[in-house]
Amino acid sequence: MIIALDRIAVHARDRARLEQRIQTDYLPGAARRGLVFVDAWTSPPFELLDEPITLFVRWRVADIPSWWAMRSASGDPAVAAFWASVDPIIVSRERRYLVEEPLGAGAVGSPPRAPEASWPAPIDTEPHRVATRGWRETVQLHLPTNATDGDVTAVEETLAAAGRALPGIEGAWIAANLVADYGAGHLTWDLRFPDRATAEKARQSAAWREGVAPVLTRHCSSWTALGLETVGAGIARPGLKEGIKRTALFRALPGVARSKLDRWERDLLEMPAHVTSIVNWRLSRAIPLAWSNSNVPAWTHVWEQEYEKLEGLSVDYMVHPHHWAHVDRWFDPESGDQIIDTALCHAYSPMAGAVISGDAG
Repeated sequence: MIIALDRIAVHARDRARLEQRIQTDYLPGAARRGLVFVDAWTSPPFELLDEPITLFVRWRVADIPSWWAMRSASGDPAVAAFWASVDPIIVSRERRYLVEEPLGAGAVGSPPRAPEASWPAPIDTEPHRVATRGWRETVQLHLPTNATDGDVTAVEETLAAAGRALPGIEGAWIAANLVADYGAGHLTWDLRFPDRATAEKARQSAAWREGVAPVLTRHCSSWTALGLETVGAGIARPGLKEGIKRTALFRALPGVARSKLDRWERDLLEMPAHVTSIVNWRLSRAIPLAWSNSNVPAWTHVWEQEYEKLEGLSVDYMVHPHHWAHVDRWFDPESGDQIIDTALCHAYSPMAGAVISGDAG
């Protein structure tokens, strides 16, 4: 069992109105999402004249799969709208997740840990950290909604050959995404050049005009092309060529303080220490490229990971509390800490070669 604990600071004059809104406008929808009300407490147990009191509200979620179902359902715009409507009478709020941890857990004769609390200590990833070299671009290619598997394969094969023919190219990898959903395109295309100038020159070449451009304009409905400015990278499996590559695109909300973005970036780069199925990784700030053809708002970050097996992403990554109980708060409109847009790109595909490990300088 998982406990969600809301800590809400509110002035005494607004407490009754807030509690009424929670009861009438929030509780029914929360129950439908699997967020079961447990109890509510206040501290201090009396009203203050000029300081807020703190309202503690506990909710129960059955288990980790139920937690993800609840978080998915919280993408309903009505959830964010509720919090936006009560935030003007709230001084501050935060949501944290708790699991049972008996005092002295782990000692001989102590009660057993709750299943959700049984996680190994983080590993030291410092030896795996690397500097990156050259200039890499990553592209999400979207085909029309009626595209067939044959259409995807044709684009993949054509661009694979065209990419290798570009002047100055150091590496080109293209693979069909396993699911063209959650903002992902049908294919992920990665290109590496020695520098940005070489990449821009390659797009003026006959190889681009005659080999790449016709495929994009004739077969793709849109494409998002981004340059990568490395924040941090790590290689625990050098030369890994087969497995799963995940490419996530994120968008910071407007006006977020640099200090909060720095904390979020550090949290992402800490993930491989906890989720050890992430064997290679790179977090980059996104640089929009002029040849991109997309009407979605600009992405600000690219978070890439490589796994030896799909289960490393679909199981290990999804169930670890460092992900759902810690990092996810930056994305959750209910957490009080959200700084990242809930609209994101989650693309994953079979690896087409050593992409991230080839970035190491």
